[in-house]
Amino acid sequence: MDSKLLLEIYNKQAKMIYFYLKKNGCTHEDAEDIVQESYTKFIAYSSGVSSDKALAYIFSISMNEFKKMLKKKGKEQAIQVDDDRFWGNFANDQDTELSVLHIEMNHEIAMTLERIQEIYKQLLLLKYELELSYKEIALLLGMKEETIRTYLFRARKEFQKKWRDLHE
Repeated sequence: MDSKLLLEIYNKQAKMIYFYLKKNGCTHEDAEDIVQESYTKFIAYSSGVSSDKALAYIFSISMNEFKKMLKKKGKEQAIQVDDDRFWGNFANDQDTELSVLHIEMNHEIAMTLERIQEIYKQLLLLKYELELSYKEIALLLGMKEETIRTYLFRARKEFQKKWRDLHE
């Protein structure tokens, strides 16, 4: 594979994969290690992968490495919904009650995400936390854009159902 293409893929996509891993509860060091390991494996085994599927292949490697790391450490995946922003608001905000409500909402969102299918959880995080477009998500996961739209529609419906169940 052309080294310029590989460098371009790395520069554009490594940060996105890193932030996705962080969103899923990975530490800074582990996320960096996983991204680096994923690209190393991609370089070693990329001969059979077409360039249009490279990102999806690297993302799959990253997710598999993350799951292996969790299994090795005996941990469960923990979704994070930007805790730093909420704690920053808590420290600076005049209205403490509002800040506490935001923290509770953050916890409820994480609980609801834990109750939905893994693919739906991934899609919702990519779309709404990382603010990726349908096209970017499709490239990342190696799926058609229409499939992403359909899955996201289903993911939102399932999230809404689980949210209502939590609040009834």
